[in-house]
Amino acid sequence: MLKTPKACEDAGKIIFHAFQGVFKPPRKCRFVAPKGPSMELRDMLLNPSKFRAEVISTWNTRVAPRVVQKQKHLLTGDLADYVNEYDFETFGYTTLDEMLDAHRLTAYWAQRFGGLLPPPNPGLPPEIMVPHETVYVGKLLDVYAEETGAAIASADDLEAHVEWKEHLQKQRIRFFDAEAFMATYRDQTEPGTTESFAEEIFDAIEPSLAVKGSGLHRLTTALTVAGAASLANVLASQAKVGVKQGVCHQLANDDDRVTWKT
Repeated sequence: MLKTPKACEDAGKIIFHAFQGVFKPPRKCRFVAPKGPSMELRDMLLNPSKFRAEVISTWNTRVAPRVVQKQKHLLTGDLADYVNEYDFETFGYTTLDEMLDAHRLTAYWAQRFGGLLPPPNPGLPPEIMVPHETVYVGKLLDVYAEETGAAIASADDLEAHVEWKEHLQKQRIRFFDAEAFMATYRDQTEPGTTESFAEEIFDAIEPSLAVKGSGLHRLTTALTVAGAASLANVLASQAKVGVKQGVCHQLANDDDRVTWKT
């Protein structure tokens, strides 16, 4: 528990070094201790005039000999004027619960404490394909062309192949679910967490990419493996099957290592 003498000493150090021009007076100064401030100190911090009086009245014994090693700075002259005019309302205290509540809003909470992450936003594929989809969709079209024996250069060519048109739409939903998933957690987790999640998916499906057979066989195998993959990443608890399968398409979109038709 933080008691009044130590708080006066630390407040005095801050005020003294602000007086010396080492830094500007802080807009806020918060005392934090494992068991919080004592009742006496809490009362003073909630009543700044009381804390001011306590610091000033005990300055020469609590603060003066401790602000600079082997020096003693008594409360006289310009220093006394500065301390008397200092804004003691900037001092306060923060409880551990308040610290944890603040930390919970940062990107480091889930990794450090294993707290539950909020559910991801759903993905909504636009009706008209966007340029960002070009690569993974092209790789899927290659699969469909191999299966049908027809020339399929764009999604428009699937009008005559209803089965594959529906298949493509399902993959687009998975892709955009994965896009929304990554966007949700990119700023809510430590740097590199979403990238590590995608790399774990790649590690799971990599053997599937070397399987002999058709592109559709490799694609189906990879999606099945990804959907069933047990991941060590902190995001694993929020990743539904469709999201993990959608990451396969993200990888195909951004990574030359992932392709279906060889």
